[in-house]
Amino acid sequence: MRRLLGCAAVVLAAALLTTGCSSKPELDADRAHTLQQSVLDVTKAAADGRWADAQTLLATTRTQLDAGADAGEVSTTRYRRIDSALDAVQSELAAAQAALERQQAAAARAAADQAAQPAVVTPSPAAVDTPATPPKGEPKHPPKGKGGK
Repeated sequence: MRRLLGCAAVVLAAALLTTGCSSKPELDADRAHTLQQSVLDVTKAAADGRWADAQTLLATTRTQLDAGADAGEVSTTRYRRIDSALDAVQSELAAAQAALERQQAAAARAAADQAAQPAVVTPSPAAVDTPATPPKGEPKHPPKGKGGK
């Protein structure tokens, strides 16, 4: 999953870095830096398995992109490419989180199944019921006493 997230982050980084041929930049340099830092934060959170943080940071990145578009710092073409890349990252985050949740659920089921199994107790050889035999050299029956028994 980390590899897939890494690929999505590379696509997003490429969308941020490529420049257009028009006289006005497609993406303001300061806005590009802000977005790149935000994407890096998303990637770090995802790599650490902090899925909720990654989702929140991704939403923040989208807000920053929208603010840049509203301020005229992001062209429509660039906005669409970055937005599409953010969608890819969103999908990868959701898939990674779902896979982790499936693994955790399977582990929990396995632990519950293990706990539900009856404990198998193997008796030690000393605990096995064996008839008592007198030590060698001793009579099997005690001698009869003076009482005539």
